[in-house]
Amino acid sequence: MPAFWKPYDKGRALDSPQRVERLMSEFFEPNAAAYRLAGLTVTPQRVRAWLPKFDGMSDAARLLHRAFAAIYETQQGHFTQALPDSQVKVSPVWLMPSLFTFDAHLEPQGPGQPLPLFFAPDGILRFHGVDADLAVLFAHEWFHCYHALRAPLISLDPKPGVHEALWVEGLATYASQQLHPEATLTQVLLDDAALAATPPAVLQRAARAMLDVWESQDPAASTPFLDMGYRGDWPPRVGYYAGLLAAQQLGQRTSLQVMAGWDRGDLSHRLRPVIESLSKG
Repeated sequence: MPAFWKPYDKGRALDSPQRVERLMSEFFEPNAAAYRLAGLTVTPQRVRAWLPKFDGMSDAARLLHRAFAAIYETQQGHFTQALPDSQVKVSPVWLMPSLFTFDAHLEPQGPGQPLPLFFAPDGILRFHGVDADLAVLFAHEWFHCYHALRAPLISLDPKPGVHEALWVEGLATYASQQLHPEATLTQVLLDDAALAATPPAVLQRAARAMLDVWESQDPAASTPFLDMGYRGDWPPRVGYYAGLLAAQQLGQRTSLQVMAGWDRGDLSHRLRPVIESLSKG
């Protein structure tokens, strides 16, 4: 991210095509490997559409960038104190504009590979606001790293089953709630007020649909439940909420650390009855 500000600031006086060309040649193209690692393809067209909106938040993004390291270190200490067997420092961390594609993101590279963490100031501001408390977001993402150590088959598979992807996100949401019990439901659901307000009948309908594609490893099967861009019969990322409710129920008799160790072959028979119950109300 430090390398971004120089071409961005130098280009403020230029017209739009020249600004985009400078950002592409001096930042996005030299960092193309990092963006590929994040699963994001940057094109001049995307930068051109993003830039005017980013201009309006650039001061706040710069402040967040400056404060990020201190906030990150403080919250990381809290996380490792709660889960002493975690190894979040093993994951490489990238701070980069995401063109509003994500706020924070992990991109599994497969078993045995490091799990890089990507944080985007523009996405954080877009999805959480200027005054967002980053503690829950950090806890959610770090738990993914912890989960990858405990249950690598489901956490590091680029194409997990629907129920596995549901559990990965639901348990991370539950973990952030356990680590920050003062957080509201909206905050735990990553500041998504519409998701937090999902009526029970809609959750039931979504749960029934999850059961229909339970074992599918087709990424398209997970999209209606986990993708931020989904538009359909329920709020985007409803799987985060359903997974949270499932983890809350299972967590009444099982510790977070034990649940984090449930991996492929052991997970489905534990999780499915809870989602079946949710589907019936």
